[in-house]
This record gives sequence, structure tokens and C-alpha cells, in this order.
Amino acid sequence: MRILIADDHALYRDALVRLVRTLDAAAAVEEAGSLDEIEARLRADPACDLLLLDLRMPGCLDASPVETLHRRHPGVPIVVISGSEHPYERQRALAHGAVGFLRKSSQPAAMQRALQRLLEGEEIGELPDDDAPPAGPRLTPRQHEVLRSLAHGASNKQMAQQFGLSEGTVKLHVAAILQALGAGNRTEAAARARALGLD
Repeated sequence: MRILIADDHALYRDALVRLVRTLDAAAAVEEAGSLDEIEARLRADPACDLLLLDLRMPGCLDASPVETLHRRHPGVPIVVISGSEHPYERQRALAHGAVGFLRKSSQPAAMQRALQRLLEGEEIGELPDDDAPPAGPRLTPRQHEVLRSLAHGASNKQMAQQFGLSEGTVKLHVAAILQALGAGNRTEAAARARALGLD
């Protein structure tokens, strides 16, 4: 069995690799960090049992990378793994040829069950209601903006200038974000934000 995991965040790719290994320890798992890398691997060997695809990657700038990949490699089952919670993303991915749509905020056990069903040849669409993940961290619009900047390495001083806030206010936002994400520091918060697609 050959599975290709495509995501530009190495941390999340590693988590998916470990998850897939729990389903089939003998699977040949390959990784790609861009659309070009996906194409190169599929051209080198078109036989692929499953492509796990993040839509937000370098090279995925067209209207639908799913449609493009499905057209070029119709025999490869594509499962979108997205940080987006918007129903339109799911509908478009499935309409353009994806056999499944999983959210990055899904619980590992739910994602594991869904992937097992996919590997057994079942089209799952989206996780059923009983597998739906709990709501993500509740952040205000301003905290989302601060989190995005934090995830891209901005300091408190830079964010204060960017948003027209005092550094003290930025510190309060950062503290609230760390608490909401259950993170011990800024680096951990940035990693969790990326894993949840919040960056």
C-alpha cells in the first residue's frame, strides 16, 4: 500500500504519517510539501492508494487543486484534510473528485476511523455527525489576527504597531490565546494554530 501525504507543514505531515502507520505499519508512506512535489511523485510512480491533500500549499493557487489532480491522476483517491470549517470548501472538494473531506480539527480517533474506511474502499464524504470534533478554540476576531501574526513570528512590539494597540494589550491577547489553545508558550501556540488551520 502506498500513501502520499501532502501538506506544507512538516509538523502536521509527521502527525499524519504516525496516524497512517497505526492503520498499516507496512504501508509505503511518502510526503510532499507542494503541488509540484505531488506531481513529481505521481509522475515517478502513478500507483497510489491514497492522497491526503491540504488545499493551502505552495502551488495550490488555482480554483481547485482537487480538480486539477483528479483530472491528471483519475485513479488516485484524494482525501482533503483542511483547516477550513466552511461547508463550501467541503462541497467544492467533493464535487471536484475528492472521495473524502476531513477537518484538521478532527479528533485523532475519528480521523483514524475515517481513514480506515477509506483504505477499505469506502467513500466517506465528510466525517459523520457522531465523529464531529468539538468546537475549536473560541477566539475573538482580534485574537485571531494576533494569532496569525504570532504564527508568522511577529513580536509583541510588532503586533502592537500593526494593530494600533499597546504592548500590554497585545500581551493580554497572547495570554488568552495560549490559554485557549492549551499551549505553554508562543512556539507551541504557533504550531497548534498551524495544525488547526488557524494561521
